[in-house]
Amino acid sequence: MSTYVETQPVAPTTGWRRVFGDWLVVGSATTVCHALGAVTSLWLRMALSPAQMGVWQAAKLLLSYGNYANLGISKGAAREFNVALGRGDTQAARHGLKLAFTVNTLSSLLYAAVLLGAAVLIGRQGTDGWDNSWSLALASAAVLAVVSRYVTFHVTILRSGQAFAATSRLSLLEAVLTLAVAGSAAWLWGLPGLYAGTLIVLLGSMFFVRRHALATLRFAWDPAEMRRLIAIGGPILLAGTVGSLLRSLDKLMILAYLSDRAFQLGCYSVSLMVTAQLFGLGNMLSLVTGPRYGEAFGRSNDRAAVARLAARATELHAAALALPAALALVAGPPILVRLLPDYQSGLPPLVWLVPGVFALCLALPASQYLVAVGRQRRALSAVIVATIVAALGNHAALVAGYGLVGVATATCAAYGVYFVLVVALSLWPELDAAARLRYVAMVALGALPTLGVALAMVHTPAAERWDLPAVRLLIVLGVWVLTVAIGWHHGGWKTAMSDRPVS
Repeated sequence: MSTYVETQPVAPTTGWRRVFGDWLVVGSATTVCHALGAVTSLWLRMALSPAQMGVWQAAKLLLSYGNYANLGISKGAAREFNVALGRGDTQAARHGLKLAFTVNTLSSLLYAAVLLGAAVLIGRQGTDGWDNSWSLALASAAVLAVVSRYVTFHVTILRSGQAFAATSRLSLLEAVLTLAVAGSAAWLWGLPGLYAGTLIVLLGSMFFVRRHALATLRFAWDPAEMRRLIAIGGPILLAGTVGSLLRSLDKLMILAYLSDRAFQLGCYSVSLMVTAQLFGLGNMLSLVTGPRYGEAFGRSNDRAAVARLAARATELHAAALALPAALALVAGPPILVRLLPDYQSGLPPLVWLVPGVFALCLALPASQYLVAVGRQRRALSAVIVATIVAALGNHAALVAGYGLVGVATATCAAYGVYFVLVVALSLWPELDAAARLRYVAMVALGALPTLGVALAMVHTPAAERWDLPAVRLLIVLGVWVLTVAIGWHHGGWKTAMSDRPVS
């Protein structure tokens, strides 16, 4: 087999060695955090009933929507900061961060006021199951949203400045506090304890980011510059908002369509618990490479060069994520059915959700590329189409009575559509024929053999000696090692790991 020879430099400004170093730091922290998170998730499901877990899932949805309440100015400021790093000029970008901080703070307070108003209305007029537990969830989400937005804004700045060591320590702190404080509080006092424990975790995170802040943030006011940053970040915000809707649409439609909504969502959450870990790993890889696309564009002003960089990152993401995705398929159900027997009706959807979330992870570099080169409206159009596909598919599945498995199947299809669309609108037009062929071949090499053998073992009845969990794990690991070895020695990954900057 011939070895692929790179004809054009494909490396971030700081070089691949620095990327791998950051991946190692962030990945190590993420692995520990995921282990602690898995323990926390299991503990919470032992402490709470499926119905209570459904309420908590809904509260988390509301909390996540608070990330999109600042009109996109923080995303616009972060994008400008990344590009400015590539140009070597951060003075104006730092002023933009102060403006974004002002809007972020005011908008989070407004969002909290809306949630509190809804909590009061539901508390007074609770019908059809929307009782005081939902009112308390809304009120708690209001308080948590304000503190959470403060923390996440500072984290965005730290990641834009590639301060991944600090963000990794923060992740570890949050994971430990969540397990020790939120988990214990939920065990002792149920949902109210979980809300209070989560607030304590966020307050701890707030003090941490204040001590490690890259910039001193004070209120500032400049309407013209604010409008410019909102014009940049608005489409990014809309794409993120619709993307959040896409990722949560299955949960929302379960709540809307099924009579025993809280119980069904609670059971479904056990599959979401697994795929959330997988998406977290994909997001971790993208968080490290994402800021470098903007930096590379600021330095070179060459969209094609940045597209090649994002394409190479996607190849590496596919190879890195294939193993945990396959392990989730072959090891997740037998472990969880023993640990959480009350939630076992939520395990069959896992077979569909894992491939779907895997495709969603592979779309991240392409969507980040669009943001970096100022074409964020294309990302918005792709996610809107995918959300429509998800809504129609989930509606058809639930009306036809296919239940949770039907919801997961429709969600998987929508995620696949999103991946194809966002790549077609971003990387594909900028890559030449050879680069396109390489992209398809290397992503397929990284993903298909490992995931394919895992899906085959899940769907195909096997002889008893092949049905042992340990044997399945060894088969998956062996296939993955083989594909990575091929990519490393014959796919050009080894020779591409030089520290050449994007020219």
